[in-house]
Amino acid sequence: MKALVFDERRNVLGEGPTASGPTNETIKWVDLYGKKVRGRHLTSGAVSEYETTEDVGFAIPRTSGGEIIGTANGPQLRDPDGTLHSLPTRIDVDGYTSKQIVRWNDAKVSPQGDLFLGSMAYDFKTNAGAFYQMRADGKHMRRLFGDVTISNGLDWTVDGKTMFYIDTPLRRVDIFDVEEREIRNRRTLVEFPESMGMPDGMSADADGNLWVAFWMGHAVRCFDGKTGALLEQISCPAPRITSCVFGGENLDQLIITSASEDTDLKEYPEAGFVYIATPGVRGQKTNLFGA
Repeated sequence: MKALVFDERRNVLGEGPTASGPTNETIKWVDLYGKKVRGRHLTSGAVSEYETTEDVGFAIPRTSGGEIIGTANGPQLRDPDGTLHSLPTRIDVDGYTSKQIVRWNDAKVSPQGDLFLGSMAYDFKTNAGAFYQMRADGKHMRRLFGDVTISNGLDWTVDGKTMFYIDTPLRRVDIFDVEEREIRNRRTLVEFPESMGMPDGMSADADGNLWVAFWMGHAVRCFDGKTGALLEQISCPAPRITSCVFGGENLDQLIITSASEDTDLKEYPEAGFVYIATPGVRGQKTNLFGA
């Protein structure tokens, strides 16, 4: 299976795609180092874009409109008119400033409505990042665990009882049991060979299988959510594939982000674009943030 181009605006580091709106056709993503939040409608093709003052790791739609955005020193709530509201930060939660320069990376809202968000050091320092949980009211955030290098893809099964999680350099997907708002019993579901590239963002489909984007892997690959067996592969026209989300009225379109940084654009002229594929399965809706 091959992915096609969905949006030709080149991203330095495209990340964190979401699908929202009545028919899940409003697709948004961030250009992390380009300091932009971009969007495109699946049917109309209408595009949107706004700039952020800092690098932005994620932009997740809110139930009341606007987004919660993972600016490097945020996160922040952004209203539809662009007004920003401060939220608890890592320093508030940790009680200290990191020795490394740290930013937010991937994040998602759980079926219970909480935002789970991870950090990483700009210099990729081992174990300098951490993983956090913010309640839906936007007023309470806590640190769940540290010793994270590149906090990346995460998602949940349809019943919300299992959470999947990637710390990229570990080259694996770990799973947690979810009990109300707690995550427990971390263990490994699948480990990836070096030949596949580095696991980045991911999305779980309606069957509980995982669609994992691979940095330097030229692909999104699907793995059985219970056994870790490789089920499918979507080839992409660039090496640095970063994340994916299901969208469309039937949630049967997979929108895939990529990066152009450190890529030979003569060899890969579509690097940094956003792609689309029809994998033959249904996904899950993007959970919105409540605050």
